[in-house]
Amino acid sequence: METQKQQHTITIMQYILLGLATLIVILPIVVVLLGSFKTGEEFNRSNPFDLPKFRANNEVWKGAADFTEKSAALEISARMFKGHDAYSIVLVHDEAENGASVEIEDSQGRKINASLENGKMETQIKFDDEFRQSAKQGGVKISGQNCILRRVRITDNFFFQNYVTAFTKGNMLLGFWNTLILIFFSGLGTVLTGSMTAYVLSRFTFKMKKVVRTMFLWISLIPTITTQVATFQIIQKLHMYNTHLAVIVLSMGTDIIAIMIYLQFLNNISKSLDESAIIDGAGYVYVFAKIIFPLLQPATVTILILKCVNLYNDFYNPLLYMPKTTLQVISTSLYKFKGPFGTNWPVICAGVVIAVIPTFVLFIFLQKYIYNGMVTGSVKE
Repeated sequence: METQKQQHTITIMQYILLGLATLIVILPIVVVLLGSFKTGEEFNRSNPFDLPKFRANNEVWKGAADFTEKSAALEISARMFKGHDAYSIVLVHDEAENGASVEIEDSQGRKINASLENGKMETQIKFDDEFRQSAKQGGVKISGQNCILRRVRITDNFFFQNYVTAFTKGNMLLGFWNTLILIFFSGLGTVLTGSMTAYVLSRFTFKMKKVVRTMFLWISLIPTITTQVATFQIIQKLHMYNTHLAVIVLSMGTDIIAIMIYLQFLNNISKSLDESAIIDGAGYVYVFAKIIFPLLQPATVTILILKCVNLYNDFYNPLLYMPKTTLQVISTSLYKFKGPFGTNWPVICAGVVIAVIPTFVLFIFLQKYIYNGMVTGSVKE
């Protein structure tokens, strides 16, 4: 009975830890997704978990229109409505008093009357389809009573505007293309160098073999930031700076993880396969290319997935070695929305959502290779 209680307690703790881990992963995603549908002002003033209004307020006039006494109407010309959907108009005024009201008249003489709520400083007046079209063609006139108007804003549909801005102004299509180039050639180079190196370390006996394997492990422990000065100078001397080659060579030449994964698989593949082929007259190149490498398919898929994710997320190397605008990748394309005078966080959030979609789709289709590839080999002794 005591054992069953302990097991039950352990199970509950496991579910609690799993729930906390899931919550930690999901919360940032929720904040980014909600932020991608907000305006800049709404993003800065609202709670991160507040639902977006899916509308943007664009200011078209500011000043001081005194409607406390009879005065000329304020005219908002059709030019002010150009490029706007104008679903409604937002009037920002001094604190409303009893009897305060406004009247909006379009070019056809149609009027919309609205009373201002006592104590409120903003009033939103919705337009129907006919009034909206008339306002966009001929503008509107605003008059009022017992109020002072300070600002006039036009409310637009904002549902996908951040995504359009991120994709077009961020030139994310070019970023996807350059990222694809890096992934293809770096992945190909990593698979070839990693599998060949692991094959030599697994199948051949030579002097200093243990030293070489130990050196690979020690190299992986050296912080890459400590070698950046020397690496940058080498890249410049080889005339690879501001080219795809810089990141490709750095990515495929320093992947110790790929070698370790291939070694794990090779140690589970019987050496009798090599010996049988060599007795039949096959060379080592033939054995590796025709017999061993096809058996490494789960490891190869795993390495390619890990390499693709690392390169897709890499921001430092492309920014340092490929600063040219035409060489921007998906990570550096979002960097242009951050500047010394402000950061457009809603557009960056939209760009992040766009960038996540390809990796999310690939993970759904290839997740079984990740799970199986990290723990098992194809042939066991």
